[in-house]
Amino acid sequence: MTIKERMAALVEKVSGSVKRGLQEMQAGPRSMQGNTNNYMSVTTLDPTTLAQAFAQADMGYVTDQAALFELVEEQDAHVYAELAKRRRAVTGRQWQLKPPRDASQSELDRTAELADMLRGIKGFSDFRYDMTDAIGKGFVAIEIEWRLGSEWVPKCFHFEPQRNFRFGQDSRELMYVRSGIEEELLPFKWVKHFHTSKSGYIESQALFRVLAWASAYKFYNSRDMQRFLEVYGLPLRLGKYPAGISAGQRNELLKAVRNIGNDGAGVVPANMTIDFIQAQGGEVGDFLDAVRYWEAKQSMAILGGTLTSQADGKTATNALGTVHNEVRREIMLHDVEQNDPTVTHQVVRPIALLNGMFPEDRMPVYETDTTEAVDQKVVVEVLEKATALGMQIDVAWAHGALQIPRAAEGAEVLRRAGSSTPAPTPADAALVRLAALARAGAGDTTGAYAAQLAALCAPIEQAQIQQIAAAVAEAGDFADALERIEALAIKPAGKEWGEALALGLAAANLAGRGEV
Repeated sequence: MTIKERMAALVEKVSGSVKRGLQEMQAGPRSMQGNTNNYMSVTTLDPTTLAQAFAQADMGYVTDQAALFELVEEQDAHVYAELAKRRRAVTGRQWQLKPPRDASQSELDRTAELADMLRGIKGFSDFRYDMTDAIGKGFVAIEIEWRLGSEWVPKCFHFEPQRNFRFGQDSRELMYVRSGIEEELLPFKWVKHFHTSKSGYIESQALFRVLAWASAYKFYNSRDMQRFLEVYGLPLRLGKYPAGISAGQRNELLKAVRNIGNDGAGVVPANMTIDFIQAQGGEVGDFLDAVRYWEAKQSMAILGGTLTSQADGKTATNALGTVHNEVRREIMLHDVEQNDPTVTHQVVRPIALLNGMFPEDRMPVYETDTTEAVDQKVVVEVLEKATALGMQIDVAWAHGALQIPRAAEGAEVLRRAGSSTPAPTPADAALVRLAALARAGAGDTTGAYAAQLAALCAPIEQAQIQQIAAAVAEAGDFADALERIEALAIKPAGKEWGEALALGLAAANLAGRGEV
């Protein structure tokens, strides 16, 4: 079976059952499930609630856990900022499609076409960012809305909150929950990405499992600080009433005590009094230190350190910050290694199969560019010294090390200022002819060089022979003939002879290189 026949059979196989299901949306742009979050108070995030949600998640019911994760991300600005740094470290990089190994020209062309199709998808950059939501929450599910026509490509991607999913009790597969009923995710309709931040079952691999505890304890400190600030500097107001008064009178006194701090005035019966007790001292710094302690723990969990996220003027030195930044790079590489295979298998592969572009075993690979900018001045100095030592350095490797692409064929190349290409001479043209003879695969390359050199030098040699013959004919004896010949040898040979001799040396050099 030819490649064309294999591709046609593959398209027919895929288009029959799969394409019919791609025309319908399972969740849609905005799912109305009715399970909104509780935004009433930060008291939602307390250790008891977290423990209950995590216990349910361990049995596959991740709704409450996912809802709490959303609250942590929305209510804890520090977690949001640090996690956004980590996510943008992945999405801020360029990407490419790597063709299959030993790709033919046809496969190279189709890989470039597939890359253009990906770049033309609306919101593809947003999709890449939504993929990184799995770093904190353990998994992400994004529905694909396909565009029908001559080419089957995603029209756009729709992010679906994690609280709308559940893991099957038997299969442990991710299931979509619609009105309390579990549904299997349709093939080629969803991008399911699972991110491992810590070892364990899928439900417990989320980074937010670590961050949520720190946020819950930090919210305790923040709430206590707000209560402290509300009464800071205000004296304690103590109302006194005589025995035997009614409950309504006591409530009136309590109301007056509470409002006197804001109103600055109040009226109470003569038999009741309000005493002002000296306010107790305190420092808000104690609460802030506790908040900073938990935020440092969160930074270490997200970025592997704290010196790249905050500075206290004491420990955040440039050297330590550089070390911590290297740790962040290791984390970024870990995230990229998990993201790229998902895009390859769940985005690139469906597009290629549905459009019959590649067989299953010859798929291009989605890759994120993780190279860092280099100090080109340092690299140039190293290359110059290494070349001076006689090291044989590949020019293509040098271009890659300097991150300077090679010029395309026919492109204008930069040259040193003031330098120009010397005009070709007749000897250069002859050298080109000699090189052409060698490249053409002549049987006796050395013989061809000798014949060409003899042809170039013959006129000059003939003239010299004629001069020697004339000198011998005019000489009276043998000694006189030698003197006349020596006199001819010291005369300038002329420009033509020098060019021919230089050409011969160059031809011999080329012949030696060709044999090597």
